[in-house]
Amino acid sequence: MRPFIFLLFILISNGLSASSAPPPGVIWLDGTAVESLQVAFNKAKNNSVVWLGVGEYEQAAVLKKNKVTIVGQNGSRIHTKTVQGKAAIVVKGNDTIMKNIECYNINVKHKNGACVRMEGHNLTLDNVYFHDSQQGLLTNNKPGDVYILNSRFERLGKSGRAHGIYVGGGRLFIKNSSFLSSKDQGHEIKSRASETRIENSVVASLEGNDSRLVDIPNGGVLMITDSVLEQGPKSLNWNLIGYGHEKYKYPKNSITLTGNIFLLEREKGNKVLDVKKSKATLSVSQNAFIGRMGKDDFDDSNFYFEDRKSAGLAAYPTLPEITK
Repeated sequence: MRPFIFLLFILISNGLSASSAPPPGVIWLDGTAVESLQVAFNKAKNNSVVWLGVGEYEQAAVLKKNKVTIVGQNGSRIHTKTVQGKAAIVVKGNDTIMKNIECYNINVKHKNGACVRMEGHNLTLDNVYFHDSQQGLLTNNKPGDVYILNSRFERLGKSGRAHGIYVGGGRLFIKNSSFLSSKDQGHEIKSRASETRIENSVVASLEGNDSRLVDIPNGGVLMITDSVLEQGPKSLNWNLIGYGHEKYKYPKNSITLTGNIFLLEREKGNKVLDVKKSKATLSVSQNAFIGRMGKDDFDDSNFYFEDRKSAGLAAYPTLPEITK
């Protein structure tokens, strides 16, 4: 079964309905009100559903059970508090789904405080908004399959060590999501996964003093399709995409960039792709490259424009819309 079809089956089978959500400021565990997020996680069973009503939750918690769904409404916000010196939510269980949650202002002493710290296997984030923290998502080196859908990660990063998201292994699937304005030399996306697939998404520096938009330090399969990638004027690294810079570890190494718009707006120059030791097979086709770029040997199916005006696009910082 294809990954996204399988995920859709999981979400439908949970039977989640906004009409049965709790009142503002109330947390439900399987339909019963509980005192806090940690109490909900402590009492949860495998396959439980934790509901958050609209409201501000200055709470943090550790989840140990499997197949738990954490679902909020637009306006369910977790912020400020951390647990175990790691994150707002530390997930130790497997097959976790989180939907409709906003998270912000997460900071820890080690400068890698995350909205979600994933220490189990298999995670789905759907319609989450993680922002203004040291890190959005941080996983261990064997997280299984990580899905990020319909979500937004913004103004994340710290000291070049924390990023919009950091996935330490497994497989990473991103669709219909945005990664914007990473700061303090963080990457928007750093993935050590054996497969990293980004589809119909936006990865953009904008005003951020970020590093790379996408960093794939250990090789593997990288596919970016039908997306917008913008390197902004304050970006500190001239590479938009880095690949294989920290030792290859997978038998299959390939890069596919198809149908994307690349906006190259770093004032000191831009290089789309920096591949260490040229180990990966490369397919770059039917993309639009807009702005000043370093030498990249791509095929004739790609399009090149000097600036936004010549490409018929609105001025910075407007980003092109993606047709989903």
